[in-house]
Parts: sequence; structure tokens; C-alpha cells
Amino acid sequence: MKRCCIVALIMLVPAGLLAAPTMGVYFTYDPYQMHYSPASPGVMFDAYVYAHNTGCYLTAVEFQLAIGSPMIGFSGMEIPEGSLNLGDPLSGVAITYWPPLDGFTPGYNLLATLHLFALDVCEDFGGTMSNVPIMILPHPDTGMITGTCWPDNLPFQYMGLTSTCCPLGVGTEESSWGGIKSIIR
Repeated sequence: MKRCCIVALIMLVPAGLLAAPTMGVYFTYDPYQMHYSPASPGVMFDAYVYAHNTGCYLTAVEFQLAIGSPMIGFSGMEIPEGSLNLGDPLSGVAITYWPPLDGFTPGYNLLATLHLFALDVCEDFGGTMSNVPIMILPHPDTGMITGTCWPDNLPFQYMGLTSTCCPLGVGTEESSWGGIKSIIR
């Protein structure tokens, strides 16, 4: 009976409470789209660094941005008004926020806006780029993707996410189970 009660209590805990804080690059102003496909060379586009599941009033973050192709260029970064930054996203950046960002409602925070440009286009549009990762990595000085919470400024770690420029499509051909097994062998 104890086991049944424990299992029932665990299942009642919302998944959001168990989720780890994450930081990722998104291609829409609302943090849901992690894929982007530039259709012509020289296209300028924005990407947004968001934190999810912080669960506190966020006062500072540190991270590094890695772009997996020299065909995607970085031209600058904007941070929220009242914030300060030290460093560069490509070599490691620390950003402070005042007033602190509310990590409770709606559950995510815009940390920075990145200005990027494409020197080539995706394979889908006749170019050479495909599956180019844009990653949030640990800051090179500390080896962590860190945030701090108001009022104590105690550090905690984020899990960095990877976004993709020029994602390759996935085939949807119909096959029998035998046909699928023959591919694997």
C-alpha cells in the first residue's frame, strides 16, 4: 500500500517542477521555434536566448555561444534595458539584470537578442548549409552555464540546448517492417 501511495504522489507532481532549468537559442520572439532556414545569402536574422524553468528572480547569467559553421556570422547582441554585459557571446559572456527577471511567470525569460547573418543558404534552397548547430555552451572561465537568483545571488546551473539552422527534412516514405530492418543491417 505504501508503494501505491508513493507512486501516486510522484505522478501528481507537475512535470514543470521536475524540469531542469534550460537555456537555448530560439528563432521567434516567443520561445518555441529552435529551427531556422535562411532562404538567400546575406540575410540578416535575429535569434533569441531564453531561459526556461528558472523558478526564481534571475539577476545574472553566464554562457558561451557556439555556431557550427563559418557561413553563419554574428553581428551583435542586445540585452534588456537596465542590464550590463561583460564579454562577448562567442568567447563567453556574463550578463546582469536589474530589476531581476521574473522566472516564475510565464516560466521563461528573454536573456539576449542575437543579430546573425547567413553567407550561404540551406541545401533545400540550393546552398551548401545543412544541420548547422547553434549551441549554448559553458562559459570558458567557469566551465558552467550559470544563473544567480535574487536576493542571495546563489549560483545554479542551466542545461544548454542546441538549435539548428537549415535542418534536413526527414523522409516519410512508407515501408514495411522488413524494409526498415534491412536498412539497419
